[in-house]
Amino acid sequence: MELQKEAKIELAPNLDYLLITQIRRILRSSGYAAFSQIRVTVIEGDVSLEGQVSTYFLKQVAQTLILSLEEVKTLNNDLVVEARFNQSV
Repeated sequence: MELQKEAKIELAPNLDYLLITQIRRILRSSGYAAFSQIRVTVIEGDVSLEGQVSTYFLKQVAQTLILSLEEVKTLNNDLVVEARFNQSV
């Protein structure tokens, strides 16, 4: 009796998932704690960033880091700047 051979299915890597992973790693390694809360979505190389940062500088840094990746086709930077000022008297 001969056993049926198992069919091997090779799946192509999901490029969007790989790009999300790469972006999250870059944001984490930047040293800015606020970047750990950024939501990243990718659809066919089009990247969207959502979340809150405390300054326009951080919004721009996140954008610059992401645009340095050649796999990124477009970037929709929907990060909201929400500076909370401590008004002590």
